[in-house]
Amino acid sequence: MNNITTTVFSKKVKSWIAYDVGNSAFATTVVAGFFPVFYLQYWANGVEMADATVYKAWALAICNTIVLFTAPFIGAITDINNATKKSLIFFTTIGALFVGLLSTLSLGSWFYALLFFCIANYCFAVSQIPYDKILTKIAPANKLSQISNYGYAWGYLGGGTLFLVNALMFLFWEKIGFSSSADAIKISFMMVSIWWFLFMLPIRKNYNETIINHNKGFLLKKSFTNLLSTLKSISQYRNISLFLLAFFLFIDGAHTVIYLAADFALNVGLKANDVIPALILVQFVAFPATIFWGYIADRYGDKKVLFTTIIFYIFIIIFSTTLSSAIEFYILAILVGSVQGGIQGSSRSFYGKIIPLEKAGEFFGIYNVLGRAGAIFGPLMVGTLLALYGDVRIALLPIAVLFILGGLVLLVVREKNEI
Repeated sequence: MNNITTTVFSKKVKSWIAYDVGNSAFATTVVAGFFPVFYLQYWANGVEMADATVYKAWALAICNTIVLFTAPFIGAITDINNATKKSLIFFTTIGALFVGLLSTLSLGSWFYALLFFCIANYCFAVSQIPYDKILTKIAPANKLSQISNYGYAWGYLGGGTLFLVNALMFLFWEKIGFSSSADAIKISFMMVSIWWFLFMLPIRKNYNETIINHNKGFLLKKSFTNLLSTLKSISQYRNISLFLLAFFLFIDGAHTVIYLAADFALNVGLKANDVIPALILVQFVAFPATIFWGYIADRYGDKKVLFTTIIFYIFIIIFSTTLSSAIEFYILAILVGSVQGGIQGSSRSFYGKIIPLEKAGEFFGIYNVLGRAGAIFGPLMVGTLLALYGDVRIALLPIAVLFILGGLVLLVVREKNEI
Protein backbone atom coordinates (compact mmCIF):
# COMPACT_ATOMS: atom_id res chain seq x y z
CA MET A 1 0.00 0.00 0.00
CA ASN A 2 1.53 3.33 -1.02
CA ASN A 3 1.87 6.35 1.26
CA ILE A 4 -1.08 8.22 -0.26
CA THR A 5 -3.42 5.27 0.26
CA THR A 6 -2.09 4.76 3.78
CA THR A 7 -2.76 8.41 4.59
CA VAL A 8 -6.28 8.34 3.17
CA PHE A 9 -7.21 5.06 4.86
CA SER A 10 -5.81 5.83 8.29
CA LYS A 11 -6.68 3.86 11.42
CA LYS A 12 -9.46 6.35 12.19
CA VAL A 13 -10.91 6.04 8.68
CA LYS A 14 -10.78 2.23 8.84
CA SER A 15 -12.51 2.33 12.24
CA TRP A 16 -15.17 4.64 10.79
CA ILE A 17 -15.72 2.23 7.87
CA ALA A 18 -15.90 -0.68 10.33
CA TYR A 19 -18.88 0.92 12.03
CA ASP A 20 -20.80 0.79 8.75
CA VAL A 21 -20.01 -2.93 8.57
CA GLY A 22 -21.75 -3.24 11.94
CA ASN A 23 -24.83 -1.09 11.57
CA SER A 24 -25.48 -2.32 8.03
CA ALA A 25 -26.35 -5.70 9.52
CA PHE A 26 -29.42 -4.01 10.98
CA ALA A 27 -30.29 -2.50 7.59
CA THR A 28 -29.88 -5.85 5.79
CA THR A 29 -30.86 -8.73 8.08
CA VAL A 30 -33.51 -6.77 10.03
CA VAL A 31 -34.91 -3.89 7.93
CA ALA A 32 -34.70 -5.33 4.42
CA GLY A 33 -34.72 -9.05 5.21
CA PHE A 34 -36.12 -10.88 8.19
CA PHE A 35 -38.26 -8.27 9.92
CA PRO A 36 -40.68 -7.80 6.98
CA VAL A 37 -40.92 -11.56 6.39
CA PHE A 38 -41.13 -12.54 10.05
CA TYR A 39 -43.50 -9.70 10.89
CA LEU A 40 -46.01 -10.66 8.20
CA GLN A 41 -45.78 -14.43 8.59
CA TYR A 42 -45.17 -14.85 12.34
CA TRP A 43 -45.76 -11.80 14.54
CA ALA A 44 -48.79 -10.65 12.51
CA ASN A 45 -50.24 -14.14 12.49
CA GLY A 46 -54.04 -13.81 12.38
CA VAL A 47 -53.93 -10.32 10.82
CA GLU A 48 -54.76 -9.76 7.14
CA MET A 49 -51.53 -9.28 5.16
CA ALA A 50 -52.64 -5.97 3.64
CA ASP A 51 -53.69 -4.67 7.09
CA ALA A 52 -50.39 -5.77 8.64
CA THR A 53 -48.49 -3.97 5.87
CA VAL A 54 -50.49 -0.81 6.51
CA TYR A 55 -49.74 -1.01 10.26
CA LYS A 56 -46.04 -1.32 9.50
CA ALA A 57 -46.07 1.58 7.05
CA TRP A 58 -47.80 3.81 9.60
CA ALA A 59 -45.46 2.69 12.39
CA LEU A 60 -42.50 3.68 10.22
CA ALA A 61 -44.13 7.04 9.59
CA ILE A 62 -44.57 7.63 13.34
CA CYS A 63 -40.99 6.54 14.07
CA ASN A 64 -39.56 8.83 11.43
CA THR A 65 -41.73 11.71 12.64
CA ILE A 66 -40.07 11.37 16.06
CA VAL A 67 -36.69 11.44 14.32
CA LEU A 68 -37.87 14.58 12.56
CA PHE A 69 -38.41 16.45 15.84
CA THR A 70 -35.40 15.19 17.80
CA ALA A 71 -32.49 14.63 15.43
CA PRO A 72 -31.63 18.31 14.83
CA PHE A 73 -31.24 18.83 18.58
CA ILE A 74 -29.03 15.77 18.89
CA GLY A 75 -26.75 17.11 16.17
CA ALA A 76 -26.73 20.61 17.66
CA ILE A 77 -25.86 19.25 21.12
CA THR A 78 -22.82 17.38 19.76
CA ASP A 79 -21.58 20.65 18.25
CA ILE A 80 -21.83 22.33 21.66
CA ASN A 81 -20.39 19.65 23.95
CA ASN A 82 -18.25 17.82 21.38
CA ALA A 83 -19.70 14.49 22.57
CA THR A 84 -19.95 13.07 19.06
CA LYS A 85 -18.44 9.67 19.84
CA LYS A 86 -20.34 9.42 23.13
CA SER A 87 -23.61 10.01 21.27
CA LEU A 88 -22.72 7.34 18.69
CA ILE A 89 -21.94 4.79 21.42
CA PHE A 90 -25.14 5.57 23.34
CA PHE A 91 -27.56 5.17 20.44
CA THR A 92 -25.73 2.12 19.10
CA THR A 93 -25.98 0.38 22.46
CA ILE A 94 -29.72 1.09 22.83
CA GLY A 95 -30.42 0.13 19.21
CA ALA A 96 -28.50 -3.14 19.49
CA LEU A 97 -30.32 -3.96 22.73
CA PHE A 98 -33.78 -3.65 21.16
CA VAL A 99 -32.77 -5.68 18.12
CA GLY A 100 -31.79 -8.42 20.56
CA LEU A 101 -35.13 -8.09 22.35
CA LEU A 102 -36.94 -8.93 19.10
CA SER A 103 -35.68 -12.49 19.58
CA THR A 104 -37.80 -12.81 22.75
CA LEU A 105 -41.19 -12.15 21.11
CA SER A 106 -43.68 -14.93 20.45
CA LEU A 107 -46.25 -15.71 17.74
CA GLY A 108 -48.82 -12.93 17.26
CA SER A 109 -46.84 -10.23 19.09
CA TRP A 110 -47.14 -7.80 16.19
CA PHE A 111 -47.56 -4.67 18.35
CA TYR A 112 -44.42 -5.27 20.44
CA ALA A 113 -42.53 -6.31 17.31
CA LEU A 114 -43.33 -2.95 15.72
CA LEU A 115 -42.51 -1.12 18.97
CA PHE A 116 -39.09 -2.77 19.46
CA PHE A 117 -38.29 -2.44 15.77
CA CYS A 118 -39.16 1.26 15.75
CA ILE A 119 -36.99 1.95 18.83
CA ALA A 120 -34.07 0.15 17.18
CA ASN A 121 -34.77 1.93 13.90
CA TYR A 122 -34.87 5.30 15.68
CA CYS A 123 -31.45 4.63 17.25
CA PHE A 124 -30.12 3.46 13.88
CA ALA A 125 -31.32 6.71 12.30
CA VAL A 126 -30.02 9.16 14.90
CA SER A 127 -26.69 7.32 15.30
CA GLN A 128 -26.02 8.33 11.70
CA ILE A 129 -25.76 11.98 12.81
CA PRO A 130 -22.56 11.61 14.87
CA TYR A 131 -21.31 8.97 12.43
CA ASP A 132 -21.67 11.28 9.41
CA LYS A 133 -20.19 14.17 11.38
CA ILE A 134 -17.08 12.13 12.20
CA LEU A 135 -16.53 11.61 8.46
CA THR A 136 -16.00 15.36 7.94
CA LYS A 137 -13.41 15.35 10.75
CA ILE A 138 -11.28 12.41 9.61
CA ALA A 139 -11.48 12.40 5.79
CA PRO A 140 -9.19 14.51 3.58
CA ALA A 141 -11.37 17.04 1.74
CA ASN A 142 -10.38 15.77 -1.70
CA LYS A 143 -11.22 12.16 -0.77
CA LEU A 144 -14.53 12.73 0.97
CA SER A 145 -16.56 11.16 -1.86
CA GLN A 146 -14.38 8.08 -2.10
CA ILE A 147 -14.32 7.42 1.66
CA SER A 148 -18.06 8.06 1.98
CA ASN A 149 -18.76 5.47 -0.70
CA TYR A 150 -16.24 3.05 0.81
CA GLY A 151 -18.20 3.23 4.05
CA TYR A 152 -21.41 2.23 2.32
CA ALA A 153 -19.61 -0.38 0.18
CA TRP A 154 -18.00 -2.21 3.10
CA GLY A 155 -21.27 -1.85 4.96
CA TYR A 156 -23.02 -3.75 2.19
CA LEU A 157 -20.33 -6.44 2.18
CA GLY A 158 -20.22 -6.80 5.96
CA GLY A 159 -23.96 -6.60 6.47
CA GLY A 160 -24.47 -8.86 3.47
CA THR A 161 -22.05 -11.46 4.84
CA LEU A 162 -23.92 -11.72 8.13
CA PHE A 163 -27.21 -11.72 6.24
CA LEU A 164 -25.92 -14.62 4.12
CA VAL A 165 -25.08 -16.59 7.26
CA ASN A 166 -28.48 -15.75 8.76
CA ALA A 167 -30.26 -16.67 5.52
CA LEU A 168 -28.53 -20.06 5.40
CA MET A 169 -29.65 -20.60 9.00
CA PHE A 170 -33.21 -19.79 7.92
CA LEU A 171 -33.23 -21.82 4.71
CA PHE A 172 -31.56 -24.91 6.19
CA TRP A 173 -32.76 -24.66 9.79
CA GLU A 174 -33.64 -28.34 10.05
CA LYS A 175 -30.23 -29.56 8.88
CA ILE A 176 -28.47 -27.14 11.22
CA GLY A 177 -30.47 -28.40 14.19
CA PHE A 178 -32.99 -25.66 14.97
CA SER A 179 -36.44 -26.74 16.08
CA SER A 180 -38.07 -24.37 13.55
CA SER A 181 -37.29 -21.65 11.00
CA ALA A 182 -38.69 -19.15 13.53
CA ASP A 183 -35.93 -20.07 15.99
CA ALA A 184 -33.34 -19.51 13.26
CA ILE A 185 -34.66 -16.01 12.63
CA LYS A 186 -34.79 -15.19 16.34
CA ILE A 187 -31.12 -16.23 16.72
CA SER A 188 -30.36 -14.03 13.69
CA PHE A 189 -31.77 -10.97 15.49
CA MET A 190 -29.50 -11.71 18.45
CA MET A 191 -26.50 -12.07 16.12
CA VAL A 192 -27.26 -8.67 14.55
CA SER A 193 -27.41 -7.14 18.01
CA ILE A 194 -23.93 -8.45 18.90
CA TRP A 195 -22.47 -7.67 15.44
CA TRP A 196 -23.65 -4.05 15.51
CA PHE A 197 -22.22 -3.49 18.99
CA LEU A 198 -18.86 -5.19 18.27
CA PHE A 199 -18.15 -3.17 15.12
CA MET A 200 -18.75 0.03 17.08
CA LEU A 201 -15.75 -0.78 19.32
CA PRO A 202 -12.95 0.19 16.84
CA ILE A 203 -14.20 3.76 16.51
CA ARG A 204 -14.71 3.86 20.28
CA LYS A 205 -11.03 3.00 20.68
CA ASN A 206 -9.42 4.95 17.84
CA TYR A 207 -11.42 8.17 17.59
CA ASN A 208 -10.79 10.57 20.46
CA GLU A 209 -12.52 13.79 21.42
CA THR A 210 -12.45 16.20 24.31
CA ILE A 211 -15.93 16.56 25.75
CA ILE A 212 -16.94 20.05 26.89
CA ASN A 213 -19.07 19.56 30.00
CA HIS A 214 -22.27 21.60 30.33
CA ASN A 215 -25.35 21.06 32.46
CA LYS A 216 -28.36 19.56 30.68
CA GLY A 217 -30.44 22.72 30.93
CA PHE A 218 -27.76 24.77 29.20
CA LEU A 219 -27.28 22.14 26.48
CA LEU A 220 -30.97 22.01 25.63
CA LYS A 221 -31.35 25.80 25.66
CA LYS A 222 -28.17 26.41 23.65
CA SER A 223 -28.96 23.70 21.10
CA PHE A 224 -32.44 25.15 20.61
CA THR A 225 -31.02 28.69 20.25
CA ASN A 226 -28.35 27.57 17.76
CA LEU A 227 -30.79 25.54 15.72
CA LEU A 228 -33.31 28.36 15.65
CA SER A 229 -30.57 30.76 14.56
CA THR A 230 -29.57 28.46 11.71
CA LEU A 231 -33.17 28.02 10.55
CA LYS A 232 -33.74 31.79 10.65
CA SER A 233 -30.62 32.41 8.59
CA ILE A 234 -31.32 29.58 6.17
CA SER A 235 -31.50 32.10 3.32
CA GLN A 236 -27.74 32.56 3.75
CA TYR A 237 -27.40 28.88 2.89
CA ARG A 238 -29.54 28.87 -0.26
CA ASN A 239 -27.45 26.21 -1.98
CA ILE A 240 -27.59 23.94 1.06
CA SER A 241 -31.36 24.48 1.32
CA LEU A 242 -31.90 23.55 -2.33
CA PHE A 243 -29.82 20.41 -1.96
CA LEU A 244 -31.73 19.40 1.17
CA LEU A 245 -35.02 19.81 -0.70
CA ALA A 246 -33.74 17.66 -3.57
CA PHE A 247 -32.37 15.10 -1.12
CA PHE A 248 -35.66 15.04 0.79
CA LEU A 249 -37.47 14.11 -2.40
CA PHE A 250 -35.21 11.54 -4.04
CA ILE A 251 -34.04 9.79 -0.86
CA ASP A 252 -37.71 9.33 0.04
CA GLY A 253 -38.04 7.06 -2.96
CA ALA A 254 -34.79 5.22 -2.21
CA HIS A 255 -35.73 4.59 1.43
CA THR A 256 -39.22 3.43 0.49
CA VAL A 257 -37.73 0.88 -1.90
CA ILE A 258 -35.36 -0.34 0.86
CA TYR A 259 -38.00 -0.58 3.58
CA LEU A 260 -40.86 -2.07 1.57
CA ALA A 261 -39.15 -4.24 -1.09
CA ALA A 262 -39.74 -7.50 0.76
CA ASP A 263 -43.35 -6.52 1.59
CA PHE A 264 -43.88 -5.76 -2.09
CA ALA A 265 -42.59 -9.16 -3.18
CA LEU A 266 -44.68 -11.02 -0.59
CA ASN A 267 -47.80 -9.05 -1.56
CA VAL A 268 -47.45 -10.04 -5.23
CA GLY A 269 -47.28 -13.69 -4.27
CA LEU A 270 -43.58 -14.53 -3.99
CA LYS A 271 -42.41 -16.81 -1.19
CA ALA A 272 -39.93 -15.97 1.56
CA ASN A 273 -37.51 -18.51 0.07
CA ASP A 274 -37.53 -16.41 -3.12
CA VAL A 275 -37.24 -13.04 -1.37
CA ILE A 276 -34.31 -13.74 0.97
CA PRO A 277 -31.78 -14.76 -1.76
CA ALA A 278 -32.71 -11.66 -3.76
CA LEU A 279 -32.06 -9.41 -0.77
CA ILE A 280 -28.66 -11.07 -0.27
CA LEU A 281 -27.93 -10.46 -3.94
CA VAL A 282 -28.53 -6.73 -3.40
CA GLN A 283 -25.75 -6.57 -0.80
CA PHE A 284 -23.10 -8.32 -2.84
CA VAL A 285 -23.90 -6.39 -6.00
CA ALA A 286 -23.85 -3.16 -3.99
CA PHE A 287 -20.30 -3.72 -2.67
CA PRO A 288 -18.39 -3.35 -5.99
CA ALA A 289 -21.04 -1.00 -7.41
CA THR A 290 -20.70 1.47 -4.54
CA ILE A 291 -16.90 1.48 -4.77
CA PHE A 292 -17.32 2.12 -8.50
CA TRP A 293 -19.63 5.08 -7.84
CA GLY A 294 -17.08 6.41 -5.34
CA TYR A 295 -14.40 6.52 -8.02
CA ILE A 296 -16.81 8.11 -10.50
CA ALA A 297 -17.75 10.76 -7.93
CA ASP A 298 -14.08 11.36 -7.13
CA ARG A 299 -13.34 11.94 -10.82
CA TYR A 300 -16.50 13.54 -12.21
CA GLY A 301 -18.34 14.83 -9.14
CA ASP A 302 -21.13 13.67 -6.85
CA LYS A 303 -23.80 15.57 -8.76
CA LYS A 304 -23.35 13.45 -11.90
CA VAL A 305 -23.57 10.29 -9.81
CA LEU A 306 -26.81 11.50 -8.23
CA PHE A 307 -28.42 12.31 -11.58
CA THR A 308 -27.44 8.92 -12.99
CA THR A 309 -28.73 6.95 -10.02
CA ILE A 310 -32.00 8.93 -9.94
CA ILE A 311 -32.65 7.94 -13.58
CA PHE A 312 -31.89 4.31 -12.70
CA TYR A 313 -34.36 4.42 -9.82
CA ILE A 314 -37.16 5.75 -12.02
CA PHE A 315 -36.59 2.81 -14.36
CA ILE A 316 -36.58 0.44 -11.35
CA ILE A 317 -39.97 1.71 -10.16
CA ILE A 318 -41.47 1.27 -13.63
CA PHE A 319 -39.94 -2.20 -13.95
CA SER A 320 -41.33 -3.22 -10.54
CA THR A 321 -44.91 -2.76 -11.80
CA THR A 322 -44.39 -5.74 -14.16
CA LEU A 323 -42.99 -8.05 -11.48
CA SER A 324 -44.59 -11.51 -11.46
CA SER A 325 -41.82 -14.08 -10.89
CA ALA A 326 -38.79 -14.76 -8.69
CA ILE A 327 -36.42 -14.30 -11.65
CA GLU A 328 -37.79 -10.80 -12.27
CA PHE A 329 -37.38 -10.01 -8.57
CA TYR A 330 -33.72 -11.10 -8.79
CA ILE A 331 -33.23 -8.74 -11.75
CA LEU A 332 -34.85 -6.00 -9.69
CA ALA A 333 -32.46 -6.82 -6.83
CA ILE A 334 -29.43 -6.46 -9.13
CA LEU A 335 -30.70 -3.10 -10.38
CA VAL A 336 -31.30 -1.80 -6.83
CA GLY A 337 -27.92 -3.05 -5.64
CA SER A 338 -26.24 -1.28 -8.54
CA VAL A 339 -27.43 2.18 -7.52
CA GLN A 340 -28.41 2.11 -3.85
CA GLY A 341 -24.94 2.78 -2.45
CA GLY A 342 -24.17 5.37 -5.11
CA ILE A 343 -27.12 7.60 -4.29
CA GLN A 344 -26.47 7.28 -0.54
CA GLY A 345 -22.70 7.79 -0.64
CA SER A 346 -22.70 10.71 -3.05
CA SER A 347 -25.55 12.42 -1.19
CA ARG A 348 -23.54 12.34 2.03
CA SER A 349 -20.24 13.45 0.48
CA PHE A 350 -21.88 16.20 -1.64
CA TYR A 351 -23.54 17.58 1.48
CA GLY A 352 -20.36 17.27 3.56
CA LYS A 353 -18.54 19.46 1.04
CA ILE A 354 -21.03 22.34 1.04
CA ILE A 355 -21.86 22.71 4.75
CA PRO A 356 -19.91 24.84 7.29
CA LEU A 357 -17.72 22.32 9.13
CA GLU A 358 -18.01 24.11 12.47
CA LYS A 359 -21.75 23.29 12.38
CA ALA A 360 -21.39 19.78 10.96
CA GLY A 361 -23.38 18.10 13.75
CA GLU A 362 -26.23 20.56 13.45
CA PHE A 363 -26.34 20.34 9.65
CA PHE A 364 -26.06 16.56 9.59
CA GLY A 365 -28.89 16.51 12.12
CA ILE A 366 -31.03 18.40 9.60
CA TYR A 367 -29.73 16.14 6.80
CA ASN A 368 -30.69 12.95 8.61
CA VAL A 369 -34.03 14.46 9.62
CA LEU A 370 -34.90 15.14 6.00
CA GLY A 371 -33.69 11.70 5.01
CA ARG A 372 -36.01 10.14 7.56
CA ALA A 373 -38.80 12.66 6.95
CA GLY A 374 -38.68 11.60 3.34
CA ALA A 375 -39.24 8.08 4.61
CA ILE A 376 -42.45 9.31 6.26
CA PHE A 377 -44.21 10.25 3.05
CA GLY A 378 -43.08 7.28 0.97
CA PRO A 379 -44.46 4.60 3.33
CA LEU A 380 -47.57 6.75 3.97
CA MET A 381 -48.22 7.03 0.24
CA VAL A 382 -47.72 3.32 -0.27
CA GLY A 383 -49.74 2.37 2.81
CA THR A 384 -52.63 4.69 1.96
CA LEU A 385 -52.85 3.65 -1.70
CA LEU A 386 -52.55 0.00 -0.72
CA ALA A 387 -55.40 0.43 1.75
CA LEU A 388 -57.54 2.16 -0.90
CA TYR A 389 -56.83 -0.03 -3.93
CA GLY A 390 -55.35 -3.24 -2.50
CA ASP A 391 -52.79 -3.38 -5.34
CA VAL A 392 -49.16 -2.86 -4.32
CA ARG A 393 -48.12 -2.21 -7.94
CA ILE A 394 -50.35 0.87 -8.12
CA ALA A 395 -49.14 1.95 -4.67
CA LEU A 396 -45.49 2.12 -5.77
CA LEU A 397 -45.96 4.23 -8.91
CA PRO A 398 -46.11 7.67 -7.19
CA ILE A 399 -42.64 7.02 -5.76
CA ALA A 400 -41.19 7.66 -9.25
CA VAL A 401 -42.60 11.19 -9.09
CA LEU A 402 -40.46 11.90 -6.01
CA PHE A 403 -37.31 10.92 -7.91
CA ILE A 404 -38.28 13.16 -10.82
CA LEU A 405 -38.98 16.17 -8.57
CA GLY A 406 -35.73 15.57 -6.66
CA GLY A 407 -33.75 15.51 -9.88
CA LEU A 408 -35.34 18.74 -11.09
CA VAL A 409 -34.42 20.57 -7.87
CA LEU A 410 -30.90 19.12 -8.00
CA LEU A 411 -30.42 20.84 -11.38
CA VAL A 412 -30.11 24.24 -9.65
CA VAL A 413 -27.83 23.07 -6.83
CA ARG A 414 -24.19 24.13 -7.23
CA GLU A 415 -21.23 21.97 -6.32
CA LYS A 416 -18.55 23.30 -3.98
CA ASN A 417 -16.24 24.44 -6.78
CA GLU A 418 -19.12 26.34 -8.42
CA ILE A 419 -19.94 28.43 -5.35
